[in-house]
Amino acid sequence: STPIAKLRLPEFKALGRANVVRQVSLNEVDSATLPGVGPREALLGTVDPAGMGMPMMWAEPATETPRFGDTETWEIYNHTEDAHPVHVHTVQFQVINRQAFDGLPRPPEAGETGSKDTVIAYPGEITRIKAKFTSRGRYVWHCHILEHEDGEMMRPLVVI
Repeated sequence: STPIAKLRLPEFKALGRANVVRQVSLNEVDSATLPGVGPREALLGTVDPAGMGMPMMWAEPATETPRFGDTETWEIYNHTEDAHPVHVHTVQFQVINRQAFDGLPRPPEAGETGSKDTVIAYPGEITRIKAKFTSRGRYVWHCHILEHEDGEMMRPLVVI
C-alpha cells in the first residue's frame, strides 16, 4: 500500500460563479393536538421575502428545479432547534460559509473544504453551499437523520 506521507488528494477545483441563488428552509411544525409538547414533524421548504421558513410536504410540486448545467448557491435556513445533516442527491457541492441569522459569515469548517454530498446545517443559521447540476432527472434532497428522512423532511429535486 502507499505510505501515508505519499498519499495525495486530487486537486480541488472551485466551482465558478453561481447562476442562481436559491433559499430553502428546515422547519419544525408544532403538534395541533399536543401544544407545548414539542414539534410534530420536521419539514423542508422555501423561504419567504422576510426570511421565514415556508414548510412544504413531500407531495407538493418541486420548488428546487435547477437547469441542467447551472451552478447554484443554496442558502439553507435552519429554523429548527436541531442540527440536520442535509444531503443533496446527484451532486457534489462545496460549502461556502455559514452565518447566524443575526451574525456575520464564517468560513467552512476544516473538514468541509473539499467536495461534499452532505453538510450539517446548524440551528439558527444559514448554511451556504454551491453545486453544479450535471445530471437531468428527478432526485431528492433531504435530512439524513433516518426518522426525519422517513417522515416529511424530504423534497423533490428536478434538474430540467
